Amino acid sequence: MKTVRYLAGAAATGLLLGAGAAHAGKLYKWVDDKGITHYSETIPADQKDRSSTEIDKKGRVLKQNEAALTKDQVQAIQEERIRRKSEEKQVEEQRRRDNALLNTYTTESEIDDARVRAIAGATQAKQAIEARYKTALSRSTGLRKQVDGLVKTGKPVPEAVREELTTSEQDTAKIAGELKLKEAEIANLQQKYDYDRTRFKELMAGTRR
Repeated sequence: MKTVRYLAGAAATGLLLGAGAAHAGKLYKWVDDKGITHYSETIPADQKDRSSTEIDKKGRVLKQNEAALTKDQVQAIQEERIRRKSEEKQVEEQRRRDNALLNTYTTESEIDDARVRAIAGATQAKQAIEARYKTALSRSTGLRKQVDGLVKTGKPVPEAVREELTTSEQDTAKIAGELKLKEAEIANLQQKYDYDRTRFKELMAGTRR
């Protein structure tokens, strides 16, 4: 490989180009890590990741070769692509929800009516769960008192009673979990219809402009 260091001035450049022309139709111009500019027929293997410029024997630029991306740069590009895809997905989802909203309702009062019906149904289901929970809790409390009373008097607790208490307390805990989920569902319905009403109003205002 023939490598020539860049010195300075047009005269040095002319000499370099003349030397390159004698051996090849083009030269590579590149800068090393010390800031020294080189002209060569080929680029050293340990410098191939650097940016370079291909020039012909008259000094005209044939091609600009960009430096290879670092790992951090590659990661940044990948993260940017993921971010853009996420934003595009959110925009598409918002467009879908807006279309569904406009196709479902014609006035804000219709949304209010839908809210009342949805929450009424969920509240009725909650009341049914509360009734089950009250019954299960009463049963568990009674069994617990029975077991504690036997233990206090030093009497043995029948295995069947212990198993019944365990099952009863597990059922009570399960129903309590169902009750929390239903309460969360009602809260979510409130938020959903609040959002739908606000968004519907915004969309309708936009169509009137």
